[in-house]
Amino acid sequence: MRVGTATMYNLGTGSLLAQQSEMVKTQQQMASGRRMVSSGDDPAAAASALRTAQSLARNQRLQENQDAAMTSLAVAESALGSVADVILAIQDRLVQAQNQALSAAERGIVASDIESMLDQLVGLGNTRDANGAYLFGGFSEATIPFVTTTAGVVYQGDDGERKLELAPGREVAISAPGSDVFMRTRSGNGVFATAAAAGNTGGGFIDAGSVADPAALDGHAYRLTFNVGGAGTTYDLYDLTAGATVSSGVPYRPGQATIVAGMQFTISGNPANGDVFTAQPSVNQSAFKVVADAIAALRGGGPDAVRWSTVNTARASLAQVADRASAARSEFGARLAEIDLHRNVSGAVVLEHQKRLSELQDVDYTEAASRLMRQQTATEAAQQSFAKLAKLSLFNYLG
Repeated sequence: MRVGTATMYNLGTGSLLAQQSEMVKTQQQMASGRRMVSSGDDPAAAASALRTAQSLARNQRLQENQDAAMTSLAVAESALGSVADVILAIQDRLVQAQNQALSAAERGIVASDIESMLDQLVGLGNTRDANGAYLFGGFSEATIPFVTTTAGVVYQGDDGERKLELAPGREVAISAPGSDVFMRTRSGNGVFATAAAAGNTGGGFIDAGSVADPAALDGHAYRLTFNVGGAGTTYDLYDLTAGATVSSGVPYRPGQATIVAGMQFTISGNPANGDVFTAQPSVNQSAFKVVADAIAALRGGGPDAVRWSTVNTARASLAQVADRASAARSEFGARLAEIDLHRNVSGAVVLEHQKRLSELQDVDYTEAASRLMRQQTATEAAQQSFAKLAKLSLFNYLG
């Protein structure tokens, strides 16, 4: 085969350029730290790396959500713990306020203390997370949930729950509607609420009562009216819901429990003629109203027995507030535990994706450095060979 001078030059030059190109590619890999400078270097690995990178980004976003949810829930859980502490402190002060030795001025001081605690309770209801979002305002994260007005504490939020995705197909609420935590407290003992009529003049007072027979509860409201005469003290029991007298002329024994329709309550002291006591099904009311009513009772000038009855019911209602706050706190605690599990899983997945992506993309510096040395040696040898070959000519052998 006849090889012309031009062909020889073209083949030599092409070989040198190819070797230099490979050497430059190796240098780029080492400079960038990437095995694939372009997707064309390894199309299959590039496609796999793209899928892995997308999955890694999704899991990293989930980790960010988990961290944000953990922070918000921890703040909310702590706030609800403080709510329970404040409620307990209010109950203690109400017990102190029932001391018969206290003067009206001293009861006023207790009322002022409880009023300060009421402000604390409102402040806890307006707790914000690290981003400034209200945790008990529902979806309304930028609107202050609870505002104190002349008519009492008003809720300005909604019934929504803000959620974050923790894992594919799994979301968790990072807030709670304040309407559920603070505004829907059951009055009295949670089943029924007792009360002494404001117009009572005697020394009789009623406790908060309890459920004696759940199966006998009928959801009716009942009224006891006392009759005091020469024959002693009796009372008439009337079903306000049915509009019918249940019994009349029942002898009154102070401190003895009265049981009606599954409800049990005790009236103590000495009621006056015409004094009235009621037991009615519990209704929803705000935690703030319960405290406000107790404050008003302490500052009121009515009979001690009426005030004690009101305070007894308020203490029972506050127990419902504490139970509701504790239940919400437990729910937040359960969510925190779930987030911990998701964080462990997501952390392992992210590490695995990062490892796989490194295997697909990152250059092996030891192998690349060795390859570069081989390429440099081969290129230098080719250059020297081509230089010698280029000097060959037929005229060198003609004498």
